[in-house]
Amino acid sequence: MKIKNIVSLMSFFLLFTYCTEEEDPGPLSDFQFLVKGTEVTFNGTVRNAKTIDWDFGDGNSSNEEDPVHAYRNVGDYEVSMKVTDENGKSFTEVKKVSILPSPEILLTGGNANENGKTWKISKVYTTGKDGAGGVSNDLEIQILSADNVLGLFGLGDVYKDRFTFFYDGRYVVDNQDGKSMMGVVYASINHAQNIRVLSADTERLPLADVIYTPKSDATWEIKKEDFEVEAATGKVKFTEKPS
Repeated sequence: MKIKNIVSLMSFFLLFTYCTEEEDPGPLSDFQFLVKGTEVTFNGTVRNAKTIDWDFGDGNSSNEEDPVHAYRNVGDYEVSMKVTDENGKSFTEVKKVSILPSPEILLTGGNANENGKTWKISKVYTTGKDGAGGVSNDLEIQILSADNVLGLFGLGDVYKDRFTFFYDGRYVVDNQDGKSMMGVVYASINHAQNIRVLSADTERLPLADVIYTPKSDATWEIKKEDFEVEAATGKVKFTEKPS
């Protein structure tokens, strides 16, 4: 009789536990994500959720189940997806999202920068990194530079120019005085009538300031495989350097 009562009590306890879990399992969430540049596509999975609250870790949020978010900077972000049911119970899933630097992001600022990223030619000389040389695969520096080198050779207006690159492949050149810097050979062949200023020493700094209207539909791309460019001396092939 005692054993029978114990078995009955255990059966009642199991039944009660089972019924309780069926009636109120609570909310649950999980998510996966795909990173492309600075843009992240999130795919959420939820159970018993009345509301969804995303925190992307950069001050931005969303209530969508599968949001797409573009970060403005590289770095690690703690992303949370919080779900709440009709009874006010909540569950939060947290994962780390890493936005890694790449040439495209460094050049343009990434997907979130609708105005692109603007560059200018620096007057400051960096030893071993700045200078000039022929168009060749090794990009060897053959002529050393100096601070404000363009100004020293009569081409100081070039420092006013601005170059803006966009993540979608567009770029805009703002040559504020209507002139652009070009190599002397290229300028002589293609824009001889528009050359306004030659370097004071074309042997040491073979550059010219030329009246030029930049293209409004100019595009850029980063070549990750071998490619060729047209130089004054003919085609030059660039190949991937061994790591």
